[in-house]
Formats: sequence, structure tokens, C-alpha cells
Amino acid sequence: MTFLYFVLAVVAVAFAVDAFNRRRIRNLQQSGVYPPPGQGGTNDVERLVALGRKIDAIKLYRHIHRTDLKTAKKAVDELADRADLRQR
Repeated sequence: MTFLYFVLAVVAVAFAVDAFNRRRIRNLQQSGVYPPPGQGGTNDVERLVALGRKIDAIKLYRHIHRTDLKTAKKAVDELADRADLRQR
């Protein structure tokens, strides 16, 4: 019975985290920081990196290019290291 309560707690936490992430992305879209669904591009990823929002840039890169987390993080880190983005 304790195991069942543990599983239910984990599922509840997963739903709460998912709802929080959806709300955060929606707020970023409304403020213009994050592009609307299906309209993101590489320039949006660069803009997020320049704003210091690397996690959001990685999420957007993964969504655009359909890549795994490791590849997206490497690409965003390379973008962050470019001199023209650091000067913005």
C-alpha cells in the first residue's frame, strides 16, 4: 500500500511540474521572449542565448531541430561562445 502512495505522489509531482513548465512557456510567449508554437527559428534561439536564457534556448533548439538533449546543449553552448552574441 505504501508503494501505491509513493507512485501516486510521483505522478502528482510530474503533473505539477508539467503544468508549471507549460505556464512558464505561455508567459514567455505572451511577453514576446519565446516564439509562438511552430514559428521558432535559429534567430530565436540566438536571441534567447543573448538574453541569458540558455535552458529555454536548448528547449527551443530541440523543438526546432528534433534533436536529443546532448546535441542541443552542445549547439547552444557553441552559440553562446560566439563573440557577436556575447556583445549584445
